[in-house]
Amino acid sequence: MAVNVLNAYVGAPPVDGGVFYRGPVGTPLPTSATELPDAKFEDHGAVGPDGVNVAQTRSTSDEKMFGGDTFIDIQTEYDESATVVLLEDDNDAVLKSSFGDAKVEKTEATAQDGTKRTIYHTSEQLPISSFVIRTASGSKKKTYVIERGRVSTVETTADAHGATTKRTLTIKTFKPTSTSLKGGNVVEYRDDGRPTGE
Repeated sequence: MAVNVLNAYVGAPPVDGGVFYRGPVGTPLPTSATELPDAKFEDHGAVGPDGVNVAQTRSTSDEKMFGGDTFIDIQTEYDESATVVLLEDDNDAVLKSSFGDAKVEKTEATAQDGTKRTIYHTSEQLPISSFVIRTASGSKKKTYVIERGRVSTVETTADAHGATTKRTLTIKTFKPTSTSLKGGNVVEYRDDGRPTGE
């Protein structure tokens, strides 16, 4: 088989919008790689240089038969998660995804004071939400849709003079309720950007 460099994908932010979005469950989801997320999805701004990692994990155990050979392998676990490093520490969407929507209070700037935020660090589990992740590679597009997911871990770098404060979010995904998503914890839409008319 001949090598075809046009099959390569080098991820970058799309020129027409953001990369990582979160919205309430029930918000209409994109159904193609080129469709922009609904206005209820909040853009989380700049993403770290490693982009977004959407990863599957599967575990199996072998059932043995008489004689010791493997009769069949049985899948015992399936999981899928997405990980993203967010760079904008004062972005409201980043804060709400990290601490919870109701745990971030904001007062707009006035003539005397700047914008004020109060953030409550609590043990309350973060809500199940919907997520949209978008990347591009030249004219190619990828969109990942997560109908039901939850921010399961948040790792924050230090407030230090040598680098910006960053938040690494890991999103645990769950089976969707919409039958159109065919049971996909994550549904990935692609467009190679090469219409036949060109």
